[in-house]
Amino acid sequence: MYALRPLSAREEPQQADLFSNGVGMTPPEVARTSTEPAWLERWLWIVASACLLMIVVGGVVRLTHSGLSMTDWRPVTGVFPPLTEAAWQAEFSAYQLTPEYKKVNAGMSLAEFRSIFWPEFIHRVLGRVVGLVVAIPLLFGLVRGLFPTPVRLHVVGIGLLFLAQGVMGWLMVKSGLVDDPKVSPYRLALHLALALALFAWCLWLIFERRWSAIPNQIDRRTRELGSALLATVITQILLGALVAGHRAGHASDTFPFMHRQLIPHGLGADEPWILNLVDNPLTVHFEHRWFAFIVFALSLTLYLRLRQVSAPAPLRTAATALLHMLSLQILLGIATILTHVPVWLASLHQVGGVVVFGLTWLVFHQSRKGNVSAGGEVFAAGEPVTGDP
Repeated sequence: MYALRPLSAREEPQQADLFSNGVGMTPPEVARTSTEPAWLERWLWIVASACLLMIVVGGVVRLTHSGLSMTDWRPVTGVFPPLTEAAWQAEFSAYQLTPEYKKVNAGMSLAEFRSIFWPEFIHRVLGRVVGLVVAIPLLFGLVRGLFPTPVRLHVVGIGLLFLAQGVMGWLMVKSGLVDDPKVSPYRLALHLALALALFAWCLWLIFERRWSAIPNQIDRRTRELGSALLATVITQILLGALVAGHRAGHASDTFPFMHRQLIPHGLGADEPWILNLVDNPLTVHFEHRWFAFIVFALSLTLYLRLRQVSAPAPLRTAATALLHMLSLQILLGIATILTHVPVWLASLHQVGGVVVFGLTWLVFHQSRKGNVSAGGEVFAAGEPVTGDP
C-alpha cells in the first residue's frame, strides 16, 4: 500500500507543473487559452452585469405590482410603447379584462395604469436588449469558429439558459392572468433561480480566467464550509423570492418580534403542515428573517477558519468581503421591514442579495479544489508505508 507524504518546498513547483498543459490552462477547468477570442472575457462581464441589472429591474416590477400590466407577449412589435392616446386606451382596455383589474384595481385611472405599465415594459425591452447582447457575439463566434470546443459548450449553454429564463418569465406572468390575480410564487422563484444560474455561469468562466483556483491548497474543512455556505445562501435567496411572491414582507413590520412574539402564532396554521414552509406568508417571512443569521454564522466560521490556515489571497479577500456584505445585507433587510417595504430600500436589499451570491460563488470556486490532510499539510502520493490504508 501507499500513503501520502508531505511535499517538500522543492517539490511543490514540480507538483504544480502536473496541472499545466503548456498554455496556462488548468484541467479540467476552462481557463484562458491562446485560441479563444480576446473579447470573450469582456463579453462574459457584460452578460453577468446585464443579469444583475435584469434582476434589479425585475425586483422593481414585483415591488410595484407591475408584472401583470401587459397581457400579451409580442417579441417584435412589443419593443414599442403606446405612442398615441388611442394606443394607451387599447392597452388599458386589455388590462381591464384581466382578473387583477377586476379584483384588485377596479376603478384604476389611465394615469395609474401607466405607472404600473412602464416598469414591466422597461423590463421586457431590457430583456430583448440583453438577448441581443448574448446572441450576436455568440452567433458570430460560432459561425466564425472562434471558440475552442470546451469554451463552445459553455457559451452555447449560456445562450440556451438565457432563452429558458425568458420563457420562464412569460410563464410566470401567464400564471397571474387567471382567476387568482397573482403570479405563482414558485414560478417567480424559478425565474430568479434561472437568472442567478446564468449569472453564476458567466462568473465561473470569469473566475477561471482571473483567479483560477490553485490545486492542493485548501483543506477539507474549508471546502465543506464553502459548500455549506453556498447551499445556505441559495436557500436564503429562494426564500426571499417566496417572500416577494407571497408579498410576505408586510407580514410584520417589527424586529425582532413578529406580532409581539418571537415565535408568532400561525406559523403552522396551514394543512398539510409541510406546506407552511413554502406557502404560508407568515412562515416564509419568519424563515427568511432568521435563516439570514445561519448564513452569517457560517460566513463568520469560514472567515475565522481562513485566519488559521494558509489560503489563496482571492479566497481570503472574498470571504472577508462576504462577511461585511452579509452584515450590511442583514441591516438592509431589517430596515426594509421596519419602514414597511419601500421600493427603493427593498431594491437595495435585492441588489445586496445578488452581491452576496456573487461573493459566495467566488468563495466556493476558490475552495472547491484541494487534497489536504486534516492538519492542513499538502500531500503527494508515492511513499510506501505499512498499516491500514
